[in-house]
Amino acid sequence: MRSLEGRSGIAAVFDLDGTLYSGHIFRGLVRYHQMHHIRRLPFYAALGAQLAAWPLWLMGIFPETRLRELCLDTMAWVVWGWTKEEAHEAFSWVAREYVAPRLYPEIMDRLRRHQSAGHRVVLVSGTFAPLLAAIGRQLEVPNTVGTPLILRDGHYTGRCERPLCQNEGKWLRLRAHVADETVDWQTSYAYADSHTDIPLLEKVGHPVAVEPDEELATHAREQGWEIVELS
Repeated sequence: MRSLEGRSGIAAVFDLDGTLYSGHIFRGLVRYHQMHHIRRLPFYAALGAQLAAWPLWLMGIFPETRLRELCLDTMAWVVWGWTKEEAHEAFSWVAREYVAPRLYPEIMDRLRRHQSAGHRVVLVSGTFAPLLAAIGRQLEVPNTVGTPLILRDGHYTGRCERPLCQNEGKWLRLRAHVADETVDWQTSYAYADSHTDIPLLEKVGHPVAVEPDEELATHAREQGWEIVELS
């Protein structure tokens, strides 16, 4: 990795699952439920819906983008009826007990180097916005852009706001997040592991494919992007 110069207007955008750590956020929520048994019916409904969707994707009935949307929508059922206080406790647990032990040291080192250089570090993920904020607090990264959850009468409804922070939605929500600031995207960085993040990676001057899936790896090689393979 080239040296990072402390220049204003440079952003460093990091995806979460598979990029910053080796895991999937839904598994973290599953583990929390297994230990605490909070409102188990919505949890089992979400788990069943996701398990039922996988064969449809494997048979080609669902495109991957639709599968990802469905998984995020059904994952929101897990927090149905939770108060903000209940969610805060659960999300802090997931950040501390599930995400933190699985962080990739090499990628975290890059994140800290961007911070030291004065770059604006942002976590961008389809993960629920309040859960991503809890992970940001755990990692000392205040800027996070996730998928907002709908809150009504002090309780989560089990629904996500549109657009979801996935595919093109990541770029739309990221742009909205930094709309009041000047960011030079041609000198900025983005780190991601999936081909679904290509629309985001293409927006920056320094895209980095981290442990990329096959499609992203092929695209990165064709475009001459940096590829990071982790041990």
